[in-house]
Amino acid sequence: MAATPDTRSGILDAAELLFARRGFHSTTIKTIAGAAGVNTALLYYYFADKQGLYHAVLERAFGGLIAEGEGRGIGDLDPEAGIRAFVALQAAYFGQHPNRPHLFVRELIDHGAAHAAGQLTRLAATLFRRLCEVIERGQASGHFRAELDPRRAAISTLSQVAWLHVARPAIGILVGAGPGGPSARWVKDYAEHAAEFALAALRIPAARRARRPPTRTSR
Repeated sequence: MAATPDTRSGILDAAELLFARRGFHSTTIKTIAGAAGVNTALLYYYFADKQGLYHAVLERAFGGLIAEGEGRGIGDLDPEAGIRAFVALQAAYFGQHPNRPHLFVRELIDHGAAHAAGQLTRLAATLFRRLCEVIERGQASGHFRAELDPRRAAISTLSQVAWLHVARPAIGILVGAGPGGPSARWVKDYAEHAAEFALAALRIPAARRARRPPTRTSR
């Protein structure tokens, strides 16, 4: 097989699947090459070793999520629309790349996020910061509860969809869909529910808004 960009992508796809399912230590270069339909010499043409390949897989996974979010300008939306857009982005990304939530979990369990530290730092400075800013703008405008820590609220907002995709077989059993997981429609509806659930926690309760004194107008 000739060396082409498609070949590199195919190797990354095979490696992502195997690393997500088996973990780093139980996955061999030979197995990855076989799954990608290339010989090991061609794999080494693109990647110096297994660790280099693993880092490339992580970089593509985290980098893809960051690029998707940055390209949509979600941070510029009004606070409620911003929350919905962040949750929808996350749900769509994991839906398109179902191995990536498991890859992230493997990295956390096996390596304590050591290999992903740089990518997580990028995520913190980009998408996560944007979400915190959306929450802060909602607080400044009087729509969201001022007593909430924006970072904790952001983590709570993101955790709902992330957990659904990580625990999909277990959730499938819980909701009566079986270990294959809930249907695509159920997952889509859940993402909408997660956004509304987050907003319900963020909004100032109506009873508290009603107790606020009227704003004085200058004469």
